[in-house]
Amino acid sequence: MKNWRLYWNTIRYLRTRQLLYQLVNRLRSKPSLTLKTVPPVTNFLAFTAPDKPQRVTGQTFTFLNQSVSFPTEVDWNYAKNGKLWLYNLNYFDFLNQPGLDLEQGIGLIRQFMRQSAELNGGLDPYPVSLRIINWIRFLSHHQLRLADIDIHLQAQVRLLQGRLEYHLSGNHLLENGFALLLGSMYFQDRHLYRKAIHLVRSQLTEQLLRDGGHYERSPMYHQIILDRLLDTCQTLKKDDWHDDRDADGFLLEQARRMLNWLVTITFSKGTIPLMNDAADEMAPTTAQLRAKAERIGIKPQRTSLSDSGFRHFLTPKYEALANVGTIGPAHQPGHAHADAFHFELHVHGQPVLVDSGTSTYEINARRQWERSTAAHNTVQVFDANSSDVWGGFRVGRRATVTLLEETPTLIRAQHDGFQHLGLRHERQWVVAPDRLTIMDRIDDGPTAVARFYLAPGVRPLVVNPNCLRFSWGNMEWQNALEVSQKAVQVARQFNQLLPTLVIEVQFKKTVRTIITCVE
Repeated sequence: MKNWRLYWNTIRYLRTRQLLYQLVNRLRSKPSLTLKTVPPVTNFLAFTAPDKPQRVTGQTFTFLNQSVSFPTEVDWNYAKNGKLWLYNLNYFDFLNQPGLDLEQGIGLIRQFMRQSAELNGGLDPYPVSLRIINWIRFLSHHQLRLADIDIHLQAQVRLLQGRLEYHLSGNHLLENGFALLLGSMYFQDRHLYRKAIHLVRSQLTEQLLRDGGHYERSPMYHQIILDRLLDTCQTLKKDDWHDDRDADGFLLEQARRMLNWLVTITFSKGTIPLMNDAADEMAPTTAQLRAKAERIGIKPQRTSLSDSGFRHFLTPKYEALANVGTIGPAHQPGHAHADAFHFELHVHGQPVLVDSGTSTYEINARRQWERSTAAHNTVQVFDANSSDVWGGFRVGRRATVTLLEETPTLIRAQHDGFQHLGLRHERQWVVAPDRLTIMDRIDDGPTAVARFYLAPGVRPLVVNPNCLRFSWGNMEWQNALEVSQKAVQVARQFNQLLPTLVIEVQFKKTVRTIITCVE
C-alpha cells in the first residue's frame, strides 16, 4: 500500500503530454539513423573560440574525475563508469577544447560514425542534442565541409526532430530546441527554423521564473543553460540567414535575466551553492559566463530573488544562501532534494557550512542519501525526508513552503513536509552584522535533529557542551538536548568525496542556533 501511495504521489503531478510520450517512447523501436546519399548545403555559424574543459589527452578521456584509455578505437558504448560518463563521452564537448588536434577531432567523429548503428545510449535525444551542437561548432570553427560528416549530422538532426523529450520536459527539452535551432541555421532549413525557434521561445518563457532563475532550481543547470543561451545569442547576432531580429532580442533579454539571477546567488568567492544536483567542474563558472555575456553587450546587475526560493544574505563578515522554496517544477523535480530550509554559510569569503553535494547520478544508496533531508543543513524528525525523494530522480510527496514573514534582515517560513507525521517545521533566520541567528520550531512531540555540515578543513578549536569555537567565530545552541559531531564525507565534484564533520543537535519543540563571526 505504501508503494502505491508513493507511485501515485509521483505520477499525479505529471502533465498529460508527459504521460502520453512516456507511453509513446515505450512503444517506439530502438533509434537509428537514416543516411541520405546527397550531401546537404551547409552554412558555417559564428561561435566563440573553443572554450570547453580539457577532457581528451591522446587516447585518454576524463569525465567526472574518472579516466579511461582506449588503446585503439573509442568504445562509444563504454558503460563501466555509469550512464552519465557514457553520456559525457557521447556529447563530444571535447571537440571544442582549446588545442585539440584537427585531425584527431575528425578521426573521433568518424570513429563514432562507424559505430553509430550499435550505440546504446548515444542516440538518446539528450546526447544527440549536445553532439549536434558540438559538431556544428567544430565544423564551423575549422571551416570544414566534409560530405560524410554533414550527411551523418543531418541524419542526427532528423532523428532528434522525431524524438523530442516531451516525456521529461525541463532542461532536456530546451537543449533539444537549441540543437534544432542551430541545426536549422547550419543546414539553412527555414521550416525547421520556425519549429525550433518556437520551441526555444516557448520553453524559455515557461522555464524561467520571475526572478530569472531556471525552474529546476539547480544553480549548475542554470549555468549550463545560460552558457548555451549565450552561445546561441552570439551565433544569431552574427548570422544573416535567419533574419529574425525579434527572436534575437527575446533571447538576449532572457540571457540578461538569467545572468542577473546567477550573479545574485553566487558567493563572493565566485562559487555557486551546490544545491539541487550541483557540482563544480560541470559548467562554466559565473565569472566565465559574465565575461562571455559582456562580449555580446550584456552587463549584469543583482536582482531581487523571489519565486526561485533562494535568498542571499550579505553582511561585511558573512553571507548565507538559504532555500525557502517549494520543490519545483511540480511536473519535473528530477534534480530536487529533500532540503527545505537548508542553507550554506561563508564567513570572510570562505565556506563554513556547506551542502553535502552531488557525487553520483547512479541509482544507489549514496545517491539516495545525497538527496535526503539528513544530508542537508536543516531539521529532520523520525529519520523522515521532508519530501519523498526516490529512484534517483523522482519525488513523491512534496513539502510545501509558506513564507510567513520577510524583511531584508529576517525571513520566517514553515513547511508541511512532516505533516503526514502530524508535524510542521518552522525556521527563522535573523541577520545581524556579525551574527546569524536561526530559530527552529517543531510541533510538540518527538525529538528532532538539526544538522550543520562543516566545510572540509573546518574544525572546532574548543568544544563545550552547547558551544563550539572556531578560528572564524562561534556556534552555540540554546535549548539543545545534546550536541554531537560525526565524521562524514561530502562532495564538491562528481566521484570525489572529502572527509569532514557534521554537527547534530538534538532538541524538542525549539532550538536556537547562534552563529557569531569574529574579525
